Amino acid sequence: MTELHSTNVEPASWSWGAMPEQNRHARGHEFYPPFADLATIPELYATDGQAVEEKTLHIHYFTGNSDWYIAEVDQSTGLAFGWARVNYPDGEWGYIHLVELEELYLKPAAQPGFLALPIMVERDIHFTPTRAADIPAIAS
Repeated sequence: MTELHSTNVEPASWSWGAMPEQNRHARGHEFYPPFADLATIPELYATDGQAVEEKTLHIHYFTGNSDWYIAEVDQSTGLAFGWARVNYPDGEWGYIHLVELEELYLKPAAQPGFLALPIMVERDIHFTPTRAADIPAIAS
């Protein structure tokens, strides 16, 4: 079931919906930052020509050994551009669809004697906008 959260909903804005969050209860926090923060992220292609190490990364998402850092967002679709490392030691720059990232939810098979936790992507709620060159995983 999709939930709408009034802290993120502004009337007549953001055509990719009212920022539905399908896994809000399991996650325990909002996946999307407040609209005021989203509005400060450059539109897609707005930082073309800027060296990648100089791009500002505005949001950090993570799960297990995976990280996604967001530099640009298309505010009409939720498509983002940034740096990602998905279960691999190295990462790369590319496109990320935020709605699909939020929807990722894998429930592991229950095994007797083991705590089975779901796998889902979470937002680093303590992350502040940071230059790519200043993030060790990207700079190395």
